[in-house]
Amino acid sequence: MNILQMLSQKELTPITLVAGEKSKNREISSITMMDAPDIIPYLRENELVITTAYHLQNNHSYFQELIREMALKGCAGIGIKKNRFLHEIPQDILQLADQLNLPFIELPEHLSLGQINFLMTEKILQSEASLLSHAMDIHRQFTLLILNGQGIPRLVRQLASFIGKEVQLISPFLRPMYSAQLHVPELTSIQKMMRNNIRHNSSNKAWTFSIVANRQTISLYPININTEKNCYLMIKGSIDEQDIISRLTIEQAINVLSFAIMQEQALQQQKRNIRNQHFRDLIENEGQSPVTLKAMAQELSLPYQQVYLCIIGHVLTKTNSYTYQPNFVIEQIHKFCEEALQSSRIPIHTFTSNNELVLLYELHDTNSDYTLFLTELLTELEASIHQYFDLHMNFGVSNQTHNFSEIQRAYKEAQSTVLTIRNRRKLVSFYKKKEINELLQMIPQTDLTNYHRMVFKAFSSLPGEEQKILFETLNEYLECHCQISETAKRLYVHRNTVIYRIEKCSTLLQKDLKDPEVTLQLRLALRIRNHLLIEQLA
Repeated sequence: MNILQMLSQKELTPITLVAGEKSKNREISSITMMDAPDIIPYLRENELVITTAYHLQNNHSYFQELIREMALKGCAGIGIKKNRFLHEIPQDILQLADQLNLPFIELPEHLSLGQINFLMTEKILQSEASLLSHAMDIHRQFTLLILNGQGIPRLVRQLASFIGKEVQLISPFLRPMYSAQLHVPELTSIQKMMRNNIRHNSSNKAWTFSIVANRQTISLYPININTEKNCYLMIKGSIDEQDIISRLTIEQAINVLSFAIMQEQALQQQKRNIRNQHFRDLIENEGQSPVTLKAMAQELSLPYQQVYLCIIGHVLTKTNSYTYQPNFVIEQIHKFCEEALQSSRIPIHTFTSNNELVLLYELHDTNSDYTLFLTELLTELEASIHQYFDLHMNFGVSNQTHNFSEIQRAYKEAQSTVLTIRNRRKLVSFYKKKEINELLQMIPQTDLTNYHRMVFKAFSSLPGEEQKILFETLNEYLECHCQISETAKRLYVHRNTVIYRIEKCSTLLQKDLKDPEVTLQLRLALRIRNHLLIEQLA
């Protein structure tokens, strides 16, 4: 109950508001009688203080202090019985109450302070009981909609009907939920604000703002769904603070929606987990028959004769080590990508496997150049992921398949591609057959260094210049297929010099340099040496 409603109660007639007119809609939650001068420490928000002014007579400075403290603490107002101890309210006190927007009430003289307290408290309790009954009724109606299987969209429409405003349910990633309307202009404006580092409010309080472009006021009410980010009820227009019924209706809708959405998302996550398990079975079990593969395609709701591209997205941690983010982060990114791709109507199916995002893109035009399209799509998707999760991703794309049966091969291609770029700044990479240097980049540098040192351990005791000459000679010798004369030509030295150096290498390494296994090991170790030198210069 507010001040204005209290003034309209016929049992309290005549009761008059003599100051603080602007705050006549202030809520009253309780009544207290001032029976002692030390009431200031006990003042509470939305509390109406009633008094005979016994402790205020001949104490003007305290009267002023009381008014200031009541305004500061957000009290509902003050009511005074005139002509008992205070026959005239000082004009400066009324002006101060007006200035501070504190309602100042003259109480009826024919009622005792106790009677006034009783009547006011009774009216407040009746009002609270009425609101509670309304809340229970609304909650029951909303709950029955869910229990009867009419679903969340029906509940949202019912809420819009109750409050007389357009209502939409918005996902944590600011996209419409349970709606055929995939594009909402207001959400585009909100997303633009976020791109300009104006983050949406993460607290549990509603917030209201206006969009300059169309002068539309939007109210967002958070719905707790037991995750890091909330869903939202988006209401076009603002709800007046004094419209208790509408606010109560919205509050009950949010309570029911919170449990309904969590239940729905738990079912969706269960379905997602089953699909992910089927996909893992597909890529991990080799040698499956065509009949089995067709059954798997049906389980995954994927056309068997469709041409696919497999895309693997790897989440980059904030450290240089190749460690994975927790499962729930990958799940959230999976949900985010599902929403984003669904709204764009692009034929991409999302999965998660081994803490990585897997996308299967249906390639309907096999003659088209899909690289530019996918690069732009994945770049935009990565930017959105970074915006919402503060994480970066890179993507590896396979070659196209002939049909569903080659998805396992495509997965391995995408996986090897994303591994080659995991430590680079490259965002999207397309599969191609690996050169030796690209294969070496997939091996940790420490392992490469250890292998090189093991093979050429005997060279470590030589002076640096001599090491350089022997490495150069050995490299050219092996590149020339162990031909002495050809090696001498390339090095511009006498063939006897080459023979001497090669014999010295053979003695130090204690190996026969004409043995194919030995030459293979040495060629690999020399290629590793060159690779390490290039990496040092990079």
